[in-house]
Formats: sequence, C-alpha cells, structure tokens
Amino acid sequence: MDHYESIDGGLATVEAGLVRVVISVDAPTNVVWSALTDPAMIRQWFGELDQPWMVARTGRIDFGDGDFFVVTATEIVEPHLLEFEWSFLGVGPANRIRWTVSDRPEDTQIEVQDGDPGRTAAEADQIVAGWTDFFQRLRRFLVTGRSERYQWREDIDGSVNLPQSDFAPLELESLYRWLPIASDGIKPSWFFTVDDEGPQRFRVGNWHLDTNRLIFSVEIPNATGNTSCTMEIEATADGHRLRFVHTGWGSLGLPDGRSRALRRRFATTWVATLKQVQDLAAAATSNNEGGSS
Repeated sequence: MDHYESIDGGLATVEAGLVRVVISVDAPTNVVWSALTDPAMIRQWFGELDQPWMVARTGRIDFGDGDFFVVTATEIVEPHLLEFEWSFLGVGPANRIRWTVSDRPEDTQIEVQDGDPGRTAAEADQIVAGWTDFFQRLRRFLVTGRSERYQWREDIDGSVNLPQSDFAPLELESLYRWLPIASDGIKPSWFFTVDDEGPQRFRVGNWHLDTNRLIFSVEIPNATGNTSCTMEIEATADGHRLRFVHTGWGSLGLPDGRSRALRRRFATTWVATLKQVQDLAAAATSNNEGGSS
C-alpha cells in the first residue's frame, strides 16, 4: 500500500486501485451531511447536482466547463453514508464512490473511497490530488459559508473502455471513422467541432502517430498558443482502454470567458467522439461473434 500525506491534516492511501482520502472538519455531522447531499450546498464546493440523491435514480453532476459525471446512488444511510457509481463524461469507466461521515469527540471525519481496479499508479495519484482538493474546498466552505468552486479546469481529459475486437482505434484508417478530423488530401489537417453553434474547423499540426499513441496540436484562431492532444491505448483484462488529454486551454492568451467557452465546446465534441469509438468497437465485437457462430 502506498501512503500519501495530504495538506492540512488529511490522509490518503492507495491500494489495488482503491483511493481513500480522509479529512477532519470542525462542523456538526448534520451540517456535513447536508453539504454532501443538498444540491444547493453541493454546488458551493463541488458541482451542480441536477436532482437530490435517491437510490437507483440516475442524475448528473455538472462543473460548468464541459466536464460532468453521470451518477447513480446505490446506498444512502442518513447521515453517515452515501454510495454511488459515476462515469466521467457519461462514457468513462464506472467507478464506485463511497462518502462516509463519522462523529468524533473533537470534530467530524469525512472519508471518500474511490475504486477502479484498472487504474494505473499515475491515475491513482491524480485521483488522490483531485479528492484532496475537493475536500479542502468542502472544508473551506463549511468554515466560511462562501463558494469554493473552481471556475474551470484547464485540461480536457477522459477515457473509455473498449471490448476486445479487430477494431484498431489508432490506425489511421480507423481514426477517420471516429475522430473528427479531415485531410487536406495528403495528411490530417482539420479538427471539427459540431454543437449548437454549428460546425467549425480548427487547423491540426505536429501530427505524430504510432501503434499505441497519437499526438497532435489544434490551432485556435487569434490565440497566442496552441492546444495539444495526446491519445493512448493500453490493454486491459477484457479489452483496451483509450485515454486522451487535450491541454493548453489556460494558455491561449484569450479572455477567460472565451477560453472557457472554447473548452466547453471541445469537451462536448470529445464526449461525442468517445461515444462514437465505443460504438464502433462494440459493433466490431458483435461482428466477430456473429462470424464465429
């Protein structure tokens, strides 16, 4: 088991893909429980929960910058336990999250357990950092009563599990079937977004593709810097996991509102893109099974 000492008295541990982060707060249990379950309070430190928690009901936690989780509560024991499953962007691996609130003589303890057996060590580090940050925001909100939400996240990232099949997502011929890119007749040159504002294309550069990794840049008009994207695929126990990170949204030299709107637009496109590659991989699996019957 790896141990992490998080800031300001918190403790985090990681074992076999299970991240556990614990903090103590100087607030009554009922207040802490409300901060974890009341949508009006959750939005002050975490995100916009679209409906109150209810076992077996699916909802959404939205962060306002294009990021969101699809969530389904699996167990609620008021005022001490809230367990739910969530999927990042609605297409990522389903992780089980468990929030526990414990009374102590001097304070109240809050613990999160976040499990994913396919998680890498680097991903576990990111999860530790993420939950530590969220819990510190929760603590500050409980102390001050003021909003501690982050404004927006500079990177877009995500992953999707793909079943074992003959479909090879990162072969160039396959890429044109699911990644919103177009060629100039010689090489990939344009990345397309399509949403409520209509289609728009952005110039692609620095294209580098090998068996398991794709790297390219996306030029943003009138920006002083480009964004860059890395996609990787790795084997899992029952297929593959495709990961991507699209960085540079905080370094465009554009007004903050414009950068955030662009990030939200690209995040919407990436969600549709991941759904497309997931559907293609599933169809290839179905075809393989049909051909072998």
